[in-house]
Parts: sequence; structure tokens; C-alpha cells
Amino acid sequence: MTSKGKDSRARRRNKSNMILVVDDEPDANMTLRTLLEENGFETDAYTDPLLALQNFKPGKFDLLLLDIKMPNIDGFELYQKMKEIDKEVKVCFVTASELFYEEYRENHDINEKYFMLKPMKNEEMMKRIYDILNEEE
Repeated sequence: MTSKGKDSRARRRNKSNMILVVDDEPDANMTLRTLLEENGFETDAYTDPLLALQNFKPGKFDLLLLDIKMPNIDGFELYQKMKEIDKEVKVCFVTASELFYEEYRENHDINEKYFMLKPMKNEEMMKRIYDILNEEE
């Protein structure tokens, strides 16, 4: 059977951990990308969420790290659109706004482990990422 005949789960298991970082703040974007690459992950990173959506392909990413508050489209709406393209992709939302974080958690059924409040220690961030990636689908 050729690789084209395999389902997306098979492709996902056979590739290295690929993470998409979308944060409109260039410094935060670069910091996240550098941390992930130093820990053995491959990354794609965008400061423009609409460009990230335009280039998003099913089966390519294991995890999305999405800033919540961005221009044109927020991280939650971006995730919903990406989830329509790839139903298996996992997500972790990143925000510097504790108020926005608490408000969203109260109004939506999303476990707090899928949120990271900036700034976060590198060790804590990596543990959270590994925990999400190792969850059963």
C-alpha cells in the first residue's frame, strides 16, 4: 500500500512531532518556536492568523499553539476553522490576559489544561505540551 492509501492517523504516527505556532506578537512567536525546536519539535509559525489558516493542511500538525487575542480572528475561531479541516489536531491556547482566559473558561467547556497563561516557565510549558500530545485521541 502506498502512503497515499494510509489514513491521517497512520501519517501522524510516522512523522515527527510538528507544532503550529500562531501568535501575532513576533517576540512571543519567536520565543515559542525557539523553545519547541530546542526540545526536538518541528514548527511552523505565523504572526498572521489568516495566513496560518490559508496554509493549514490536514494531517500535518500534531498540535496547535494558538494565541487567543489576535487581530482579524481570535484563537478560538481559528481553532474551529482548523478543526473543520483536521478533526484530529490537538490544541493549546496561549494568552497573556488572565481576564480573557478566565472569562472564556467559564463560558465554554474547555479543560484548563488546554490553556497556558503567559508568561509560563519553560519547563511547565513543555510538560503541558507533552501531556497534551500524549493524550489518547
